[in-house]
Amino acid sequence: MSTIVDMFRFLLKKNFCDVWDNLFHTMIINLFTVLFGAICILLVMLSTALPCPSVVRGLFPMLTMTLCCMAMGILFFAEGNNALKIANFEGPKLAFFFRNIIPSIKDGAMFGLYMALVVMVAIVSMPYYFHVWVPADGSQGSLLGLLMMSLVFWFIVITVLSLQYFLPIRSIMHNGFRKCLKKSYMIFFDNTLFSIGLGILNLVNLAVMVFSMGILNGPATISITCTEALRLRLYKYDWYEVNPDLTKEQRKDVPWEDLLANDRKLLGPRHWKSFLFPWKE
Repeated sequence: MSTIVDMFRFLLKKNFCDVWDNLFHTMIINLFTVLFGAICILLVMLSTALPCPSVVRGLFPMLTMTLCCMAMGILFFAEGNNALKIANFEGPKLAFFFRNIIPSIKDGAMFGLYMALVVMVAIVSMPYYFHVWVPADGSQGSLLGLLMMSLVFWFIVITVLSLQYFLPIRSIMHNGFRKCLKKSYMIFFDNTLFSIGLGILNLVNLAVMVFSMGILNGPATISITCTEALRLRLYKYDWYEVNPDLTKEQRKDVPWEDLLANDRKLLGPRHWKSFLFPWKE
């Protein structure tokens, strides 16, 4: 039986093939969203220089960042249907992206708001608890600060890894915001190692995005990666549903070779020549 490592290898192969086969589409969406993100960053930087009383000076950047996160969330969600089509071996369309912007406003804005809250918790609470642990005046600190800082840190890490599944859950299952959020955490805790591997893969996507300035990788690529990951991972739960009498030990031995057989057949034995010289295949 194929192991989870083999399953993850297939995810890497399928993700690479799907992104490569739809490179023109992902480049356009990536450049559009990265450019919009750059404008958002500029707006946040400009908001820090607004002439206002010191009491409310920190509120404008946070408000601007929140609005920008909500706008980015909408654009990210607008590409969800295309990501699902690519994961299902279908072709994406730019028209779907622009057509889905308005239907994505509610969930995308709430997702962006949640992400903004997570960021604000990080930038406000982490320095505060650090100074409780190590006071700036050199006085005796408290280990409670270290404990709280650790709790906040792991909450942020778990949240970031869990939210990788939010968009795919919405695209595949069509659940509302609360159900998507709940299922995101549930899937993370049930697939922790897989989620960490997916997080590392998305860190690579982010690194390539920065290096290529959004040309090769970006939000569209990440949405495909996350959707591919959840779509394949859901085969395990389909297998559980078909075999409800499995013991706890049997549930750990997932027959990935059988579950991925159809996808392997549809993907085919791709070779490097097919990527560089597809007309020779």
